[in-house]
Amino acid sequence: MDMELAALAEDVEAALVLEDDLADRALKVINGMASDLGIARADLDSTDSVLGVIYKVRPGWSVSIRGNATMPNGHWRCTLRKSSSRDNDEYLGIGRGPTLPHSLLAALLKAMSFTK
Repeated sequence: MDMELAALAEDVEAALVLEDDLADRALKVINGMASDLGIARADLDSTDSVLGVIYKVRPGWSVSIRGNATMPNGHWRCTLRKSSSRDNDEYLGIGRGPTLPHSLLAALLKAMSFTK
């Protein structure tokens, strides 16, 4: 397990807002996953953009999302797994966050911490 990625995921989960330093750390990891991602700072706050990254680095994985549509903290939870039909995935990511993009990003980082 890559402890730096796991710690980064925990930092994302704890942040109400991705400050510049945290966003830069996340972007460095994300853009290093694949050469064609080209994710920018603003994309980290976009559910569609983060889902696009998940699609590119883990195509076909199942995404489960739960949360409350409240501001500023919706208590979102996202689970990424290879298959929704089995319960014994070798690698999975479970992320939590105040916003849906944060929880998706944290789940991706956690999944990547196992497979990097």
